[in-house]
Amino acid sequence: MKIGFVSAILDGWTFDEVIDVAVNYGYDCVEVACWPQGKAERRYSGVCHIDVKNLDEQTATRILKKCKDTGVEISSLAYYPNTLDPDKEKQTFIIEHLKAVMRASKMLNVNLVTTFIGRDQTKTVEENIEEVKKVWPPLMDYAESLGVKVAIENCPMLFGSDQWPGGQNLFTSPSNWRKIFSVIQSDHLGVNFDPSHSV
Repeated sequence: MKIGFVSAILDGWTFDEVIDVAVNYGYDCVEVACWPQGKAERRYSGVCHIDVKNLDEQTATRILKKCKDTGVEISSLAYYPNTLDPDKEKQTFIIEHLKAVMRASKMLNVNLVTTFIGRDQTKTVEENIEEVKKVWPPLMDYAESLGVKVAIENCPMLFGSDQWPGGQNLFTSPSNWRKIFSVIQSDHLGVNFDPSHSV
């Protein structure tokens, strides 16, 4: 087992500075935040330590060299949006950025993306499952074509009253996991289990 942290806690720091922190505190790996450039909508979002939209071979080589020289691995590329956002224009932007994160994950030989399933908080679980059926199978087909795995975190996304009721992530309980795995049948999809969200 390797111990690491998600880089979103170091908002405003560069990728190199994040890796140096990991070295200084004895961490083995980092889950690197890859939000789009821009203003954060909520806590721990909007953090970008790798600009996946503009990642080229030269930058990828430099990132990999930093990891090799320090012995700190990138455990995954992280982007935690609401992929089931009812605003279709926003949803399209989110999905396209998630695909860019997947491509960057392949380019960096990480081959793992950590994210959310999302949720329309105005709809029931059953109604959201119908949305999952539309949005996620094509996303997983894309991930599989790249050889990238996707791990979904179990955070309920209930940071404030504006996310009530239901939160913005459907993937919050074993019951919901089973429902989602039954409609997205992919060996490339798994759980990014955070035990703190069980509290």
